[in-house]
Amino acid sequence: MRCKGRIKVKGPDGKKRNKLCNNKLDRHAIFCPVCGEPTGALKNELSARKNWQQSWQKVKANLAKYLPFAIFFIFTAILINAAALYVTWGNYWLLNLAMLFTVPLLLIPLAITNYEFTIANYLKKLRFYHQYWLFVLINIAYFFLLKVICTGFLINVAIDAILHIVRLIMVLYWLAIILPAPVLIAAKKMNALKAIKISYIASAETRWQQFFLEIFIMIGIIIGAALAGLGLLVAIPLMFHVIIRYYWALNEFELFTPKRDEN
Repeated sequence: MRCKGRIKVKGPDGKKRNKLCNNKLDRHAIFCPVCGEPTGALKNELSARKNWQQSWQKVKANLAKYLPFAIFFIFTAILINAAALYVTWGNYWLLNLAMLFTVPLLLIPLAITNYEFTIANYLKKLRFYHQYWLFVLINIAYFFLLKVICTGFLINVAIDAILHIVRLIMVLYWLAIILPAPVLIAAKKMNALKAIKISYIASAETRWQQFFLEIFIMIGIIIGAALAGLGLLVAIPLMFHVIIRYYWALNEFELFTPKRDEN
């Protein structure tokens, strides 16, 4: 495949003119390394919207198979987290301590990288609990640091109100770049810290798409919860399916290779 972008070159008279780039592109290229022209990957294989639509089609076709898992997930992982929130709400330290042990239960389905969402597979993937525990700990530490810097928590320093907006942006940015990390932990059998580091490097060119995917997921969960909670029976398998699917799309473009990690 050749790049169809334009580059400026000097003519015999010394004036710059537009010329077809025509650089031979690697099949995994997202942007042309010569002129920076997008290859179309972000509008096709790595598009948040298209991955969401494709996941929806798959989940819709297999919804009956996913329903027992969704019900099980609601009455175990979600209820445990809801109870922990209810009991510790209002105490920052107890709340984070509770989340450290309960949130990993919400992440376990992301270790089911073949989309076979069943109760049996969920129980098998509990072996990744310790890595998801570490993953949650790293997130808690990051959010704690943001809270201190952006709100003056614990240090009793007056903070400009604009930093509250900065905090929100940094939270959304962080969640976007680490989106594939929980799947990476299971798919590549790596520790949580390395998975976050590689996800950060790998998402250099896809962060906006991951952000859009994050927004789609949030909207799906909100709508699912609003429909008397019954919508969660669809939203839960859809959420996990789309994150895993996007991980495999990134992997297809070799964004998790050691070469990328070293750059």
